[in-house]
Amino acid sequence: MEILDRKSAKRLDKVRIVGKGVNEIIAIGDALSAAEDRGLDLVLVSEDVSPPVVRIQDSKKIEYEKKKARKKKQPTSALKEIRFLINISDNDLEIKTNKIGKFLEKGNKVKLSVRLKGREREKPERAQELIDKVARALPCKMVKVAGPMTMVILEPVKEKK
Repeated sequence: MEILDRKSAKRLDKVRIVGKGVNEIIAIGDALSAAEDRGLDLVLVSEDVSPPVVRIQDSKKIEYEKKKARKKKQPTSALKEIRFLINISDNDLEIKTNKIGKFLEKGNKVKLSVRLKGREREKPERAQELIDKVARALPCKMVKVAGPMTMVILEPVKEKK
């Protein structure tokens, strides 16, 4: 849909105006003046037919509808973060694993990070074992993140159709 002004309307001579209780063929100049009188815009709905179809409406409404359609097309995948300590109890680990499973079911990515304190830093392989244990319990794809903390991003596995 395109908003018509006097310049862009020169290529048209007659148009069909459609709207609430209106369906008539008139000259483009009359259609433009009718739209200006109401304080609205003349919008080209379909140029393929003869005569072209136009509608008198507010251009802000068109912009709003386009913006709404763009928002609808955007994927809504968020990155959730769960932090662990190396000495987590089995029950706490199970609760956090269930929570991660719910995030993955919704289609969110989950970032797992294991914080090492003091002497725990001497054995970073324990942190990796903890992350592997969580990843094995869930249907997900694992992407490792380089850095000083042991981190990994879990992505939901897409079902094949």
